[in-house]
Amino acid sequence: MAVTVLLVVLASASAIAQARKGRWWTAVAVFLPSLGVVALLGGLEWESTALFWLAALFVVAGFGAEGMAHWRSRTPGEQVG
Repeated sequence: MAVTVLLVVLASASAIAQARKGRWWTAVAVFLPSLGVVALLGGLEWESTALFWLAALFVVAGFGAEGMAHWRSRTPGEQVG
């Protein structure tokens, strides 16, 4: 239980730091997979498979956001600074 709480707290802090810098895709890429992993590690009762697929969707969406953040950082003309 303590590990899952620590994971959510650290992911939230990191996502907030990234959002304050204007890196929204990176913030989503940090927060969604950690939220999904916490749910998969036992934060949910597995009476319904819909909850399992929702948690898995969070993980996949987070990795998709990570890819989008990487793509936007490598695309010429998209960088601000």
